[in-house]
Amino acid sequence: MGVRPYICKKTGNTRFEAYVNLRSKIDKTIRCQKYKKVDTEREAKKWEKKLIREASEYIASQEVRGNSWGRIIDLFEYEANKYNRNPVSLKQMGDKAQKNALSMVRNWTEDWLNVPAKELTSFHGKSLIKRAIDAELTENSVKRIKGTVNSFWTFGVQEGIILDNIKSPVYGIPIDMPNEDKLPEILTVDEVRYLLAKAKEANHPWYPIWAVALMTGMRSSELYALRKENVHLQEGIIRICESWDWETYTSKSTKAGYWRTAPIADSLLPIVVDLMQRKDTGEFLLPRIYEWTKGYQALVLRQFCEEIGISSVRFHTLRACFATHLLSSGVPETTVMRIGGWKNFKTFQIYIRLAGTREKGATNELGKIFIPNEVAAMQHIASAYNEVA
Repeated sequence: MGVRPYICKKTGNTRFEAYVNLRSKIDKTIRCQKYKKVDTEREAKKWEKKLIREASEYIASQEVRGNSWGRIIDLFEYEANKYNRNPVSLKQMGDKAQKNALSMVRNWTEDWLNVPAKELTSFHGKSLIKRAIDAELTENSVKRIKGTVNSFWTFGVQEGIILDNIKSPVYGIPIDMPNEDKLPEILTVDEVRYLLAKAKEANHPWYPIWAVALMTGMRSSELYALRKENVHLQEGIIRICESWDWETYTSKSTKAGYWRTAPIADSLLPIVVDLMQRKDTGEFLLPRIYEWTKGYQALVLRQFCEEIGISSVRFHTLRACFATHLLSSGVPETTVMRIGGWKNFKTFQIYIRLAGTREKGATNELGKIFIPNEVAAMQHIASAYNEVA
């Protein structure tokens, strides 16, 4: 802080600058710098007092409000780069591990970045965990996101940025993954037809995405990573070679670890042709919708289903609809598994049970034993009626 003279380059005259540089005594990351250039030293001294007052008021307001979540992440990155260590555990932290952690936390907590850390509550944490589950991540991936958020929070506490011993927003929140043996969500054939018809009618931006998902069985991450070069219109097939990594925002191998082929249904072909001609999607087939990039695909679908009055389902249910209704139409189980990329038969059995293809017609013979055939039954009913009359 102070007043200093300087020579004005334009006029060559001596002028004066009042400057202030204040830092919070409570939180060293809160800092305020202010400058004012005037003609006289007397004026500069008056401005110095005014700038000190303004800077002090600003620092006081920031101390009350607290540091944002985004600032904590930035400081974590600074410390990690400076020492090549995890700022919390002080263990060695390679560039890749650091990049993955920072990318993960910034992507999954983007809506927290400008929020004061002390204002983050379990409400924010529950929303985060639910969104990660709805994005069809594995249980380990959801746990990793939760652990990373807790780690960054601990860093904030250690640095004295988060005061009053406030617990992390995700602290104690259970990770309730869907029970595989629970009857899964499903849309009936009529509901699927209605969903697509209403989405097309409304020119809904998600219409082509839902249509491709329902008729190929692709996962959300595979749809997002699908490139136009892997769509072969003449052969009528789609090569599914990649899936999307939402943490690093890059493509990787499919969940099953191998590429596969999905046929393009005749009714899907016009939609795919239209998508291939779009310029705004670049090398990718499907539009890069903001809600999708942020993992809100389940929320969008649920809201639309509620609006049109059908069962409210998450995005992954479209894959279940693909498998169940394809099996019900008589397509062999092995074929459906190949197209959808199911590696684990135990997981796939859910859809076999749901379709009921193995049980269909199994009780017909029993019915013939227990109940007379239709003609005999009608005669029996007529006879009984006449006797009563």
